[in-house]
Amino acid sequence: MLAGLARDRSLALAAFVLIAAACGSTETGSSQSPSSVASNPASTPSPVPFAFKLNGVSTTAKGTISVTTQSGSLTVELKITGLQPTSQHVSHIHIGSCAARGAIKYALNQVVADGQGDADVKTTLKAAYPPASGTLYVVVHVGPDMTTKANATYLLCGNLFK
Repeated sequence: MLAGLARDRSLALAAFVLIAAACGSTETGSSQSPSSVASNPASTPSPVPFAFKLNGVSTTAKGTISVTTQSGSLTVELKITGLQPTSQHVSHIHIGSCAARGAIKYALNQVVADGQGDADVKTTLKAAYPPASGTLYVVVHVGPDMTTKANATYLLCGNLFK
């Protein structure tokens, strides 16, 4: 009878070890265990993405604007196709809308097209989105700077609201 009890305890211990090992496995597809997520409620929240169209004003070029916010910062990504190959364009966020133009609010990084006329540029700003009041829009200008009226002309425009 004692031999049977010892065998039952050995089997119970083996089952416990197998269950414990399975619980610690990382093959569940999650990079964090549930206990680490639950024990750190102050972890950084995931970015919140917004997507808008960037339409040609005096061009057939077009693109998208992706706005991502996280912890007091705003990242704006412009993906554009159909630009003049290797061209450069100054870009900004303005107050207002493409239909009701306003002043420059933030400068964005220079848009530089590759040899096929495609561009992908990101700018991170210390700003909140959406703004507390008013509306914003993105402009990609014709030229690489704002030194002439021709360079300052709107090439592409996209509202940062629906």
